[in-house]
Amino acid sequence: MKTNLLQKNIPKDWSVKKIKDLLDFEQPTKYIVESSSYTTTGKTAVLTANKSFVLGYTNETDGVYTDTPAIIFDDFTTDSKYVDFPFKVKSSAIKILTNRDQNTDLKFVYEIMKSFTFPIANHKRHYISQYQELDIVIPSIKEQRKIADILSAVDDNITKISEIINATKRLKTSLTHKIFSEYINEKNEKWVRLGDVCVTSSGGTPLKSKREYYENGTIPWLTSGEVRQGHVSTSKQFITKQALEDSSAKVFPRNTILIAMYGATAGQVGLLDFESSTNQAICGVLPNDKFYPEFLYQFLLTITKDFVNQATGAAQPNISQAVIRDTFIPVPDLEKQHKIAEIISSIDNKILISENLKFKLSELKQGLMADLLSGKVRTK
Repeated sequence: MKTNLLQKNIPKDWSVKKIKDLLDFEQPTKYIVESSSYTTTGKTAVLTANKSFVLGYTNETDGVYTDTPAIIFDDFTTDSKYVDFPFKVKSSAIKILTNRDQNTDLKFVYEIMKSFTFPIANHKRHYISQYQELDIVIPSIKEQRKIADILSAVDDNITKISEIINATKRLKTSLTHKIFSEYINEKNEKWVRLGDVCVTSSGGTPLKSKREYYENGTIPWLTSGEVRQGHVSTSKQFITKQALEDSSAKVFPRNTILIAMYGATAGQVGLLDFESSTNQAICGVLPNDKFYPEFLYQFLLTITKDFVNQATGAAQPNISQAVIRDTFIPVPDLEKQHKIAEIISSIDNKILISENLKFKLSELKQGLMADLLSGKVRTK
């Protein structure tokens, strides 16, 4: 089991202790919310330890946990969250963890817990049997607090950036809806069947058993999962010229719109930023002089749910090219298309800048954890 990567060569004034020696745990029975009809403005937050964190709010007054700060810990997933406000919980799988004494900083222990890689067993509770037995390294309480403050400051900035990203995405959703469902309709723009104005095609998969089709390949070859990139600018796999000649794979030009047709990614839409071949699970809408590529891409992004709703097959959703060709799309003049695309793309650029900053902050956090939690870098 991989616990804390950082226990080797620790400073002499640090000690190794088990989690159970540092934290007490309490079962959540008294604090489980009675009604799952949460509100957005209730008095008390209802929490989960996973990514959702705040599920909603309740006005229930009994069984509110107030002895914060505390760590809520999901006994099945080992997800955890640091909480410094009154709360109730949804699940009996939550353990509530608190300090055993004043020589432990709870937020410091929480940061160490987040550095763990813990093997999850299927629907098994972990805390009592395994998790609390894990060893962690502990400096003095003064140094614990300084380390926790540094890491928390980075976390706060990551949270703020995440909020900006989510707010900007909501703005984009609202704006694109207004443009495509209101503005274009108000101007009585022409709507046409996609298949009447665009050529579509799909790719293919060269035989995987033939190494010569893939070894030293130079032609990008995309799978449907890569359509998630949005603006598709990289390929994980490459095929050879021989593979292209011997299979139904074909090279799509730059500015082809890609639509994933099969499986979990069905309905995802991307815009190709370079020449590339694809597998047969991708439909390519070839560029032409009737559409500004970014405009058509942004419009199709707004109707991905429509594609999915028309998919067939329960185990693996399947969107046919016929469904894609039968989709109706607006055709304003090219100047108007360009202006609309510029407005929406400017929001995408802001999202991308924020996401890049969030990524850099996350990398900074990982580096700080490696240095500070091992004692490699000491705080003063």
